[in-house]
Amino acid sequence: MTHLSYAITLFLSLLMTSLPFLLLGIFVSSWLLVFVDEHQLTAKFPHNRILGALIGSSLGMIIPVCQYGNVPVTRRLLMQGAPLSVAISFLVASPTVNPIVLWLTWQAFPNQASILFYRLLLAWLIAFILGLIFSTHTEKPWTSDEYTSPRCYLLPSGTFLLPSEESQPLHRVGNLVYEYKTTTTARKSLKVGLSLLWQNAVQETLELGSILIIGCAIATLVQVFLPQGQILNWGQSPPSQILVMILLGFILSLGSPNSGFFLSFFTSTFLKGSLLSFLLFSSVVDLKSLGLLFFVLRVKAVVYLLILVLELTLLSALIFNFYLS
Repeated sequence: MTHLSYAITLFLSLLMTSLPFLLLGIFVSSWLLVFVDEHQLTAKFPHNRILGALIGSSLGMIIPVCQYGNVPVTRRLLMQGAPLSVAISFLVASPTVNPIVLWLTWQAFPNQASILFYRLLLAWLIAFILGLIFSTHTEKPWTSDEYTSPRCYLLPSGTFLLPSEESQPLHRVGNLVYEYKTTTTARKSLKVGLSLLWQNAVQETLELGSILIIGCAIATLVQVFLPQGQILNWGQSPPSQILVMILLGFILSLGSPNSGFFLSFFTSTFLKGSLLSFLLFSSVVDLKSLGLLFFVLRVKAVVYLLILVLELTLLSALIFNFYLS
């Protein structure tokens, strides 16, 4: 009974610390869909890869959706024609490069400003690099007679941008994504816009929320049955400390806003590079966000994303542990 009570408490805790950010991201996604014309949005973003990655990796400072909320916003940016460099760099950087997480990191490490600085710098740098890498892919046009708009290769089949010249009600185009074809008049009508925003927000909440609940349940089961104390004991050398911290960050699924408070208990026993590896990797992917990523993006794209983030995290942490600690 004690284990069951602990599991229920842990599950609710994981859900309550992540659901608000997912809902915030869904609201931003719905607002972009209803009130922002995709052609204007595309025109405002630079199509230069370097500038796009710079802007995308810094966009979290004005759209602070943090972890989990970054997934629906990234999908919406891709569907509305944002450059890959902008969307991918935002996906990777926004869980860390935002005022909420920076403030909470400062609260967790009030006497170690270097951790805040390096967390911000490395998260931004990793996002910038990934944005550049993904932007080198040349997309092929979608040639189906039914849909004439180009399809972003990162999105699953059917989830692509639709034109907005005609006014139509909610239109399903994939397993997860809904689009509205609205006229300029409809966009100017606040009543119609709010109605569409509400419908899309409810639909995305039901679909993405169910994935998040499953992720929280899996994270709960893993934490209940996995010996976390034994995993910590494996970190006896600088490289093993990094691997232990990456594994713990993935399993614990604390979310980028809360991970700093957990790490504050290990500043005297783990090297700085190891602590940063926990912060960097778990802010991009953990057991809760993994399902969202695989559900929204293509499997190949998620695999590439995880491999690149892991490699860059390992490299950064090794440099810190051997040369800067």
